[in-house]
Amino acid sequence: MQPEVTPSSRTRTRSPDMLSGGNRKRRRKVLSCFDCRRRKLQCDRAMPACGRCTKAGQVSDCLYIDETTDSLPDGPTGRGSFEGHISRPIQQTAAPVGDTLSRLEYQDRRIKQLEAALANTGHTQITDAVQRMKVSKLPLTPESGMAATEQTGATATDRETMLLRGKSFKTQFHGSTHPGSLIAHIPDLNTFTKEAFERFPALARIRHDMRTLEERTEYAGSKSQPITEAALKALLPQKAEVDELVQLYLDSYGSIYHVLHLPTFWQQYRELWPDIANASGHFVATLLLMIASAQCLVSTQPWLYTANSSLPREKAITYIQACDDWLQTQSQKHVTSADFQIRFLLVFARQVSARKVKRTWTEAGTLLRFCMAAGLHRNPDLLRKKTSALDKNLRRRIWAAVVELELQASFDRGMMAAPWPMQADTPPASNIHDEDLDQNTEQVPSPVRANEFTRSSYLWAASESTMLRHGLNTTLNNIRQTLGFDDVKRFTEEVDAQIQAIPKWTGTGADVAAAFLSLNLRQYVMVLHDRQLRQSETAAERSFSRVMIIDSATRTIDTHRALIEKGSYALELLCQDQLRAALSICHLSATVDIRADSAIGQIIEHHAGRIMDEAVQMLTDKVGRFGREQRQLWIVVAAYGFWKAKNDPSKRAVYMQEAVEKVTRPYYKIMACQDEVPASMGAPLEKVASHGESSKDVPEPMPPLPQSKAQEMTAFEDMPILDLDEIEAWTLENWNQFNASDLPSFSEPYQLNPT
Repeated sequence: MQPEVTPSSRTRTRSPDMLSGGNRKRRRKVLSCFDCRRRKLQCDRAMPACGRCTKAGQVSDCLYIDETTDSLPDGPTGRGSFEGHISRPIQQTAAPVGDTLSRLEYQDRRIKQLEAALANTGHTQITDAVQRMKVSKLPLTPESGMAATEQTGATATDRETMLLRGKSFKTQFHGSTHPGSLIAHIPDLNTFTKEAFERFPALARIRHDMRTLEERTEYAGSKSQPITEAALKALLPQKAEVDELVQLYLDSYGSIYHVLHLPTFWQQYRELWPDIANASGHFVATLLLMIASAQCLVSTQPWLYTANSSLPREKAITYIQACDDWLQTQSQKHVTSADFQIRFLLVFARQVSARKVKRTWTEAGTLLRFCMAAGLHRNPDLLRKKTSALDKNLRRRIWAAVVELELQASFDRGMMAAPWPMQADTPPASNIHDEDLDQNTEQVPSPVRANEFTRSSYLWAASESTMLRHGLNTTLNNIRQTLGFDDVKRFTEEVDAQIQAIPKWTGTGADVAAAFLSLNLRQYVMVLHDRQLRQSETAAERSFSRVMIIDSATRTIDTHRALIEKGSYALELLCQDQLRAALSICHLSATVDIRADSAIGQIIEHHAGRIMDEAVQMLTDKVGRFGREQRQLWIVVAAYGFWKAKNDPSKRAVYMQEAVEKVTRPYYKIMACQDEVPASMGAPLEKVASHGESSKDVPEPMPPLPQSKAQEMTAFEDMPILDLDEIEAWTLENWNQFNASDLPSFSEPYQLNPT
């Protein structure tokens, strides 16, 4: 006897697919059409369509489904047990596919019902979202919310440290990781610099005199004009000079951003000199950019200047501008590896020649997008057309070098790096010797051991921490994201692990590569703890950050000094992180109460003087090599003088005068060593002026100007001094008016433990 089926136990709307199960209760025959049954309405069971469906104009949708056979087992055909009868408005004599038709009919109706329900739901959700958007806002940034904070009486733990100077659309912006951001957190440093300008008019006068000299001088590369391939080849210096500069480039920068294949390069180099007229224009451009990158590294020549630009720098700019002008005339339809190498070297040569440093970040981003447009960010094995193993390896090298350059430029500018990781799958550059690879090699050789140094070792090792540094850069320059102490500590440990993992390489260029990689990693921890120090809640957290900053600044300066003692100035010109180290130490000294925290105070006092003094020496040498970057030097010597005056207030005027002398002495030297003949494209650098002197041997007293120069300067007496913006920039009086745009890109240092 079958149990009674109550209304509550019935399945009200069932899919035919659900009726194919085996063990189910017997159900009575359904007589209503499917639509009336679904809507729970009385059906008159008329054929071929019921009265309700006929009145509604849905005759074609009126179906009678017989479910009396739903309890039968599956047939031998393997189909489900649904073999129900279906009536159609147009009667057919045979319905051999009744099962399929019934399923399709049901599924079609269910789809329509679900679409209608989804449309209604989606409309409601969209309406709700729009209403929420009307009342919701992005969270305020520390700067934007400052006024609200002051009104409510709340205390902000830290302000957003950025530089936004100018007015209207003539503005410059530098974000949180820019090294100049520390200036805002050194109490009374702007007071010290402003007082120095008031007490020593020579500081403003010397800057004015140099500006006047600049206006009367025509710089190399100041005018852009089309250049032919023949004119490009005519720029090549003598072979002996090129030999020296090429080797200097390879020993200094060739082991960092290795985008060339040296066997191919040397073969083309040997073939160049017997027949320069028939040489490849792309190879000549590559060669000129290599020697341009090495111009300011030469240390055996007396330094002469054109206005405030050294002759080696002027030659570098001439080569850079000529290659840039020539490249603009070349087609981009038939590019080779040389096209990407030239574009990379253009950006790099400008950076190490202090040329248009304000554009470094934008140019690096443009270069990255140029490479992505060509697909260098994707695995070269995905290429369908046959590509040599050498070209595949060069694609990986160039992409790795461009990524490193753009990431560092973004960090120096205080901007988030381009979000390329979402789209890139190019394998890291292989740690292999160039001699193991040529155009006939079918497969890329297996990498050598990690501790065996090759020209590609830096790019290979840097790839291990690329994603960590990219993520940290994004986090540190996110104006709405904050980090707690636990986050800072975790990131510090991760960076330290990467530093400890740097192999102990040996060989030509190995010291530069290892030092550059460690500096690039340390700079992130430096920024982390500079920020954490200002928002720490406990004394233990502050002490930890102070120790980390001291350790980092010390090791940064020591790393640079070790290379300089070996005669390598590559990182002194490229990294420019001496400024951050000096400002970080000055910041610590200005914010630590030695009486309340004598242990940390003594550690700071022990290291601070040496660190800032070393930084001043390195920046002075950099000014001598470039003839520029005096603004950086002034910031550091002012911070050094401010630190000494804080420790001994009775000698404030003495330390102020020392700072002024340290920044004006290079100015006097530059004006005294002006080249009488304007620098030309092929002008030799061996010319010695009567007042020339080594950039290292700077006399203590300010050298007097030659009589001709003194007379020339006298003619400028009636001209105005500095404009307001310039004075505010040099005195650091107004944080938003600080002219940080004149500071070039900086590589900031850091390390957790000794390496």
